[in-house]
Amino acid sequence: MKRIRRIVVTTTLLLLITYTSNALPAFAEPTDISLEQAIQNIQEDDNQIEYNMDKLNKLKDQITQKESDIKDNEKELEDAQVEVEEKDNQLSERLKGIQLNGGIEATPMQYLDAVFSSGNVLDALKKVNLISEICTSDKKLILKAEESKKQLLDIKDHINKENSELQKNKAEVEKQISDLENQKSNLMKYVQDNTALLTADEGVTIPVTLPSDISPKVKTLIEESEKYLKVPYLWGGESPEGFDCSGLMQYVFKSQGMEIPRTSEEQQSFAKPIGIAEIKPGDLVFNKTTDSTHVGMYIGYDMYIQAPHTGDIVKISRLSTSNMKYVGRVLN
Repeated sequence: MKRIRRIVVTTTLLLLITYTSNALPAFAEPTDISLEQAIQNIQEDDNQIEYNMDKLNKLKDQITQKESDIKDNEKELEDAQVEVEEKDNQLSERLKGIQLNGGIEATPMQYLDAVFSSGNVLDALKKVNLISEICTSDKKLILKAEESKKQLLDIKDHINKENSELQKNKAEVEKQISDLENQKSNLMKYVQDNTALLTADEGVTIPVTLPSDISPKVKTLIEESEKYLKVPYLWGGESPEGFDCSGLMQYVFKSQGMEIPRTSEEQQSFAKPIGIAEIKPGDLVFNKTTDSTHVGMYIGYDMYIQAPHTGDIVKISRLSTSNMKYVGRVLN
């Protein structure tokens, strides 16, 4: 019988999507905050939503894997059922004409009369030994059949538990998706309430002249990023159909054969910290000393390219008037 696949019940699945908070933080009235603060607030919320979406996607992947594992177990259940039936058929044939003592042991002496009727004592003794061996074989066959039936019940119980766990996880995903939609709605309302402030940060949406002293590698990297100017910001976006801040950075670096992590926090940890006075084109810029919630790429002349926030597009902004004061270097 095939070894039963034991799927570890993923009790940690729900921990994967534990949110620091499902509610957006309470903000000041639009008229009471600066442009920088409005953008910072949106970046924080965008980052939280992207984090939640990433966890939800991982959970969905694990649920898909669990469904596949359950199907595999159901196939093993079918195989086990066939094996049990085969053993039952074998026993049915083997036990014809043989009486069992206590359900397991067959008593060879029950057959002696029939054996000795042959009139040949030596031949009879040989047949007694043969009957004893047959009885021992019957015992093993019965034990195997009983073991198969027990394994069959174990598989059924395991599948039932897996199905129950899967339904719980699906219900939790549906709830988290609903909460996430509420977060998005709240954030979009906040963006609309701050429209007057946000439109003041128009930025540049066409390629700009780059410094002449940058390396070909850095120039190619920046020019690649400029291809996506005007692409809309998208939560969790990592393609030209839509980018979030870190998705844009990862996509651009990957296009040049360089792998960097996915999120802004991970990208900051991956990059080498550099003082802002040492900044060079190609460096990444962040909005916090650690655990940043926004990232962009410096392109020279006090400018950086970014996928700013919800409701905006990929554009070039001025670094000195932004909240991006922390630098990390990926390129040597």
